[in-house]
Amino acid sequence: MKKIVHILLLVLAMAMFCPSALAYWEEGAEQEGQSAADVKTLAISAPLYVEKKGYPTLEEYINVLNTRGAKVSPKKYTVVPYDVIARDIMQKTGKDLYTIGRIPAARVFKNHVAEYADAYLVPTVTMGRRTVLFFEVYSAKTHELLYTYQIILASDDLDTVGTYSDMVSLFYDEFAAVIEKHKKEKKDEEKAARKEREKAERRAQQEREKAERAGK
Repeated sequence: MKKIVHILLLVLAMAMFCPSALAYWEEGAEQEGQSAADVKTLAISAPLYVEKKGYPTLEEYINVLNTRGAKVSPKKYTVVPYDVIARDIMQKTGKDLYTIGRIPAARVFKNHVAEYADAYLVPTVTMGRRTVLFFEVYSAKTHELLYTYQIILASDDLDTVGTYSDMVSLFYDEFAAVIEKHKKEKKDEEKAARKEREKAERRAQQEREKAERAGK
C-alpha cells in the first residue's frame, strides 16, 4: 500500500511540475548497505497488474517481461521467467501458483525462489494519464530490497505492448549497469582489505624481528 501511495505521489508531482513534459521520467535507487554484485540470475515474480480496457493485458505484459529478459546477455545475468518457476514448483510440490490465489502463490514463490535465482523482480504497473512502471529487486536468500527502478510515461506516450517493451528493456539495462557497478565496488573493497592485511602482516613481522633482536 505504501508503495502505491508513493507512486501516486510521484505521478502527482510530475503532473504539477512537468505538465508539458514530452519524455518519460525515470529513476533508479540503490539500497544502502545492499549489493547486487553477486547476482547472476534474476527470477520474475507475478506482476502486480490490474487489467484495464485499452491497455495491454496481464498476459501480454508477462510476455514482454519474458521476451525482453531473454535478450539480456548471459554475460550480464540470466532472467528466469515466472512460468518456468511455477511449472517446476508444481511438479515438486503439487501447488499450482496460477490457481491457489495471489497471496498464497506469492508466499510459495518467495519460499522457493532461492532454488532458481540469486534475486527476484517484483514488477508493478499503475495505469492512468501517466502510467507508472515500477520494478523492485529483492535478494532471493534474504528477501532484502536491493534496487528499485521506476518509469513514469509521458502524457503523450501510448500504453501499448511496444511502449511497455521499451520500458522493460530500460530496466533490464539499468539493472545490468548496477550489477557491474557493485562488482567494481566489491573488487575495490577486497583489494583495499587485502592491502590492509598485507600491511598488518608486515607490521607484525617487523615487531617479531624487533623482539628477536632485543632478546639477543
